Amino acid sequence: MKRDEFYGNNFKYLNLMQKIFVAHTLLKRLRLKTNYYTRGVTMKTTQGLGILTSLVFVSCASVSQAAVIDWSNVSGGDFNNGANWTGGSAPSTADTASFNTDVAGSYTASLSQDTDVDNVSVKNDDVVIDLNGRNLETMTGISVSGDKGATLTLRNGSFNQNGDEFGDLVEIMVDSASASESRLVLDGVDFGGRGMGSRMQLYVGYPPASGGTREGVLELKNKSGVTGQSAYIGGKLILSEGSSMGLAGELDLDGVLEITGGAGLGSSGAYISGKTLVDGKGSDLSVGEFGGFSGETTFQNGATGSGGRISTGGRFTVDGAGTEIRAIGSMDLGGNVVVSNSGSLVSSDLITVTGVMNLDNAQIEASSLMTEFAGRIQGAGDITGNVKNTDKGTVATGANGSSLNIDGNYTQEHGGTLELTLGDWDAIGDYKLNINGDADLDGILKIDLWDTFKPELNDVFTLIKAENINGMFSDFVLPKLSPGLGWDWGSDMVAGLDTFSLKVVKGVPEPYTIVLMTIGLAGFAGARRFRKAA
Repeated sequence: MKRDEFYGNNFKYLNLMQKIFVAHTLLKRLRLKTNYYTRGVTMKTTQGLGILTSLVFVSCASVSQAAVIDWSNVSGGDFNNGANWTGGSAPSTADTASFNTDVAGSYTASLSQDTDVDNVSVKNDDVVIDLNGRNLETMTGISVSGDKGATLTLRNGSFNQNGDEFGDLVEIMVDSASASESRLVLDGVDFGGRGMGSRMQLYVGYPPASGGTREGVLELKNKSGVTGQSAYIGGKLILSEGSSMGLAGELDLDGVLEITGGAGLGSSGAYISGKTLVDGKGSDLSVGEFGGFSGETTFQNGATGSGGRISTGGRFTVDGAGTEIRAIGSMDLGGNVVVSNSGSLVSSDLITVTGVMNLDNAQIEASSLMTEFAGRIQGAGDITGNVKNTDKGTVATGANGSSLNIDGNYTQEHGGTLELTLGDWDAIGDYKLNINGDADLDGILKIDLWDTFKPELNDVFTLIKAENINGMFSDFVLPKLSPGLGWDWGSDMVAGLDTFSLKVVKGVPEPYTIVLMTIGLAGFAGARRFRKAA
């Protein structure tokens, strides 16, 4: 049995059992004859049983009076007018308001007063409930489903504003029993009062909850606002036109999330494995204490995101000026992360890269940025914070003319690789790694050549600039040059800063591959090593 059917048929009996349990607890307290519970009055057990019997009787009576009331006017009409409902009476507090005419086309039911029902159920129909500035209150929620798909649009008013945090669970369920799509559209609706933060759960195309398919859509537009406890999205969640959703609990999404037009979504935590788009200035996704992104995620055109601790997998893109992802805690970046066109990542703590971070005019800020487990940082941009390249990690500049600017220290351990690309003649002499701090070097320096570029004799490539350069690479992987040419390296002081450079020199005869140079090269100071390309 599907979850919505189970609750539709049995929720009131479950509620009855809760009342019986409460009455039973009260009975035990009465039998204790304590002044606190009886205010000094001694009650007999039979009196307590009388109270229990009365509670059960009242509860059973309320269950027996509950009904499913079907809408009958396919031309539309007044929600509160009994003439528009089968049986001649509009649904009341204990009833389900059912829209299941199976008529082609849409129709509108308009509220003429604040209205309380147990549940609203739409199957197959396309119905608009025009709230007319009034409040629709439900005890157990909304169900939108059906064999052919269904659409419910709530417009211009409010929903469940009167409940408190101690009431019954309110479930909003949107799915389809077939490949067709069911939709719940909120158009200018204040959906859920403060009490719904601990009571209302949203299930949209989420089979574990409803047993349907993933063809469910929840759409918020025209500054609609949702307050709820948790959301489980296997279908689509769309927020636009300044709408907002606030969840006191978690967001669990393996479907599609779209936030555009200055809309925003906030939760206390999020597990997002589906496809997410946050687009445009003012559009925002806040994931609370923890946010895990393992699907395809894009923030662009000035959109923002935030959280306590953020982790990524899959593809995670931050693109455009003003587009920013900010973490109060750390960031763990796996998968393929792209930060481009002045987009930025900001962490008050450590950013750890275990996947590939692609930078293209990017802005990165953290206490420290570290490669781990063969992580790779590549491209061009500005990094504020210390950079540590370790554990088989790689820092690379990528394309011709690219450079990384580090406002902090750069440390490369024995297992790390610095991979730089030398381009055409316009790039000769450019600094590839500009460090406003100290550079502690070890590990591998790997040089690639861009496209068909071929260095010539006496070309000098200044690759690193730092306040101080300490240590040296333990190995060099250098490209093959024209016959008779080889590489030499050295460091020098330029404008009070340490620099590291490569120079093309005349080669040495075989069989030597690594030779300590005994003759100094012009402009180079200190010890220097030459390695001939294989």
